[in-house]
Amino acid sequence: MPFIHVYAYSGRDMETKIRAVQAIVKAAGETMGAPETSFTVAYEEVERADWEKDVIQAYVEPLGDKVLMRRGKLL
Repeated sequence: MPFIHVYAYSGRDMETKIRAVQAIVKAAGETMGAPETSFTVAYEEVERADWEKDVIQAYVEPLGDKVLMRRGKLL
């Protein structure tokens, strides 16, 4: 069912990535009323210097009004 794609600056260890994914899935599952086993999560690291080009321009901007939060602010 739900698919979550996380883009984050590179450099975090695997334990931190796993804890983040678990927290995201737990919160989303509780909020959406979906079992945690129904989620698929991708975690992709991006170099800080490439963030604007590789994430904002490539993924965020093309989504337009489908983006519900940007830089911590609900839209």
